[in-house]
Amino acid sequence: RPSSLPVIAQLMTPEMDNSVRRRRKAAKEIKVKIVERTHGRRGFRKKWQLLLAIALFLQTMGSLIYYHRLSSSSSDPADLSSLTEEQKEELRAHEPAIIRNLTDGTQFLLGRFCDSANDCFTILQRYWWNGEGLTAQRIIQYELAESWALTMSFLVTPEIVTAHYLDHTRWRVDHARPVWSYNLMQIAAGFMLEGLSFGRNSSSQPLQQQRVLQIGMGGGSATGFLSTMELDLHIDVVELEPAVYEAAKRWFDFPQSPNIDVHIMDGVVFLRKAVEAGLTFDSLILDTSVNSANATQVCPHPAFMQEQVMKDMSKVIGNTGVLSVNVFLSDQLKNQEEIAAKFTAYFKSCSALTITSYGQKFVVCTNREGFDWARQRQRMFANLAEFDDVIGTRIAPTIDKLNPVISDL
Repeated sequence: RPSSLPVIAQLMTPEMDNSVRRRRKAAKEIKVKIVERTHGRRGFRKKWQLLLAIALFLQTMGSLIYYHRLSSSSSDPADLSSLTEEQKEELRAHEPAIIRNLTDGTQFLLGRFCDSANDCFTILQRYWWNGEGLTAQRIIQYELAESWALTMSFLVTPEIVTAHYLDHTRWRVDHARPVWSYNLMQIAAGFMLEGLSFGRNSSSQPLQQQRVLQIGMGGGSATGFLSTMELDLHIDVVELEPAVYEAAKRWFDFPQSPNIDVHIMDGVVFLRKAVEAGLTFDSLILDTSVNSANATQVCPHPAFMQEQVMKDMSKVIGNTGVLSVNVFLSDQLKNQEEIAAKFTAYFKSCSALTITSYGQKFVVCTNREGFDWARQRQRMFANLAEFDDVIGTRIAPTIDKLNPVISDL
């Protein structure tokens, strides 16, 4: 009967078979050693990675505990006036690490709110190093359009950035430093068109109280800046949404003063009531917006472009008051002049001035005949220069450069 073994196996002698078996055994032993060595290296690598992960975890936890202890410690107060120079130097030694923690590119979420129309907003805080020092900013951002901000405010940079300020709510708003150029320009417009006055060229008699009406609060940037001015101003602020006012108080240090009255109501209704009551204002700041990602005309809100509302605004500024209107469109170079021109039917003099390098305009109007930028440019420039001198800004040269020739509207 034929063998079932392969032919090559039948031909092998016992000596040859033993030799093959010995070689196979040796090869197997070598393979086992290689596998054991490989597993050993892998095991060492995994142990090293585990040890590294544990070390990083402990370092992170240690930093968090350290910052928490410093933040809650009574020896690290926000007010440094009671500390000795040695104590301040100790705090300064930790400052670079704290600043690196703040400026890692993260935007910190402080809160969220929604208005009565279910438009929702987030309160964000961010920090960056500008080459000269730390800059901090707080923002109200529209959730449906992250490129839109309802308000931006700079925060006061402390003398020493201690762990106390790792709690982002402890930063205070710097009302004397507005972010938006249009906020500052709308305030300056009252002085440029002589509705408001610093009283420098008047007699020794003190100025009477001057009245400002602000429609549209946002985070209260304009109100906050006005509150820092050393003038006797009475400010009426009209805001449609209670949630916006609450956010301004909670997150933006909205100023509380007997000279500031807040009216939670429709600005259109307020204007009608003001006309009926015979109220007039030296400066009317209109900064109302449409909260929609698809809006082509964001500011002013179309409700304030209606004929009756235009008439009411003209009446409440009287003969010498000033209206300033923030104009913001999804396409800044389109339809601005058309919107600005609509105001000329209700005011004796209006100008549309460019206020940014990317073409944003704002409209200023008065009921003084012939009192526009085209015909009174030198006089208005001088008024802006006085504003710059008092406040410490540089508005006059910027506006003059951006508006070399302005035709009548």
